[in-house]
Amino acid sequence: MTEQYFEHQPHSADHPQTFEFSFKHKTYTFQTNAGVFSKSQIDYGSQVLLESFLSNYQVENQEKILELGSGYGPISIILNQELPQTKITAVEINRRAYELAKQNAELNQASSIQWLLTDAINLQLMDRYQWVLTNPPIRAGKHVIQRFVAVAYEHLLENGRLVLVIQKKQGAPSMKKYMEEVFGNVERLKQDKGYWILSSQKLASTDENR
Repeated sequence: MTEQYFEHQPHSADHPQTFEFSFKHKTYTFQTNAGVFSKSQIDYGSQVLLESFLSNYQVENQEKILELGSGYGPISIILNQELPQTKITAVEINRRAYELAKQNAELNQASSIQWLLTDAINLQLMDRYQWVLTNPPIRAGKHVIQRFVAVAYEHLLENGRLVLVIQKKQGAPSMKKYMEEVFGNVERLKQDKGYWILSSQKLASTDENR
């Protein structure tokens, strides 16, 4: 059976790689390996998610950001550098990706991120967050990515916001509908090369209407 990047313990042979990525005039170095998502470069969806989030929203100092499915760490690490006064927690199920993320954080001087090795779909943290970002594991199936949305809702503060990237061909229209059902609102921030950036806000009245 083919190994998937969202498995807890990859068994594929080591094939370490290192690449550089430039974002807003800063160059980052990332170490990756076999058995992790997008091991040769930062996938385009994650790039569009980062750009859309930073250009559409004003994130205040000390606000808390939760990333679901953080892989080897590029989104959280770049956000840490762009928004150094925020508090970032990153959740990843894949042990190899999790270990790489911690190494990459050290490589890129992003030491303040909290990395958690756990399954996002069963997440039960005490903290609540102003922001949840995710590039969900589409190949894990519809149930899993819908759980990412539900978990995001559960972990957001009132008026907090989920920002998500998904390709149109991989179910963006149905995801948009599902986010509307969960949050009572949804907007498409951007569409770029088939990738949709979707955003929903946890409103004070949402619980009463669900």
